[in-house]
Amino acid sequence: MKKLDLNAAAGEFEMIDSETHLFYNVETGEFDFYNDFMAVDDADAEKFEENDWIAAPSQRDINEYDIMVEFTEGVSNPRKNELLCVALEGRGAFRRFKDTLCRVDLEEEWYAFKHRAYVEIAREWCDENDIEYVGKMK
Repeated sequence: MKKLDLNAAAGEFEMIDSETHLFYNVETGEFDFYNDFMAVDDADAEKFEENDWIAAPSQRDINEYDIMVEFTEGVSNPRKNELLCVALEGRGAFRRFKDTLCRVDLEEEWYAFKHRAYVEIAREWCDENDIEYVGKMK
């Protein structure tokens, strides 16, 4: 069994969307996926039923909105914090949040925070599935 690099896993997890099903092969150490919109010939979803494949967390399991809330709670500048809190309210929160990050010059901090959150999600997923891993948070 190969050891999984947490940063690589975090990168894979960040690409998951609501139609994508990501799996990890514990023998080869590779990730593969199928998408709900793939043609039947392109999606070999049955292979993921083999014992070597473990399902990665879904977009719902990851819940990026909660990651955005946690980031916002850690912003110490009251004005920036308030703007981000307002951005998170209601429909369109993801787009407003990203636009607000740009306006308040917190994009770099957000992407570093988000990556660390995904690395932690990957670590927890590895622990839950008895997958050995290497790597540290960047």
